[in-house]
Amino acid sequence: MKPANPTILTVREVAVYLRLHAVTVYRMAQHGALPAFRVGRGWRFKRDQVDQWLLDRQIDNAMLVPPAAKLARGKGRP
Repeated sequence: MKPANPTILTVREVAVYLRLHAVTVYRMAQHGALPAFRVGRGWRFKRDQVDQWLLDRQIDNAMLVPPAAKLARGKGRP
């Protein structure tokens, strides 16, 4: 029986969790773009590290959004 909320995830579980294709998750792990570690030939992911990775991406993306003043002044153009 699998735990309801495992702390260690497989490529497939991360793919479902992030709504990505498993091959994308595998490639991101290979290139170090997603926190992961090898177990034999497979990849494993710590759920808390994946959650932190997501949070970091949300913060980075929020910094790219132009301030409301710029949007009101010139539809996103300075």
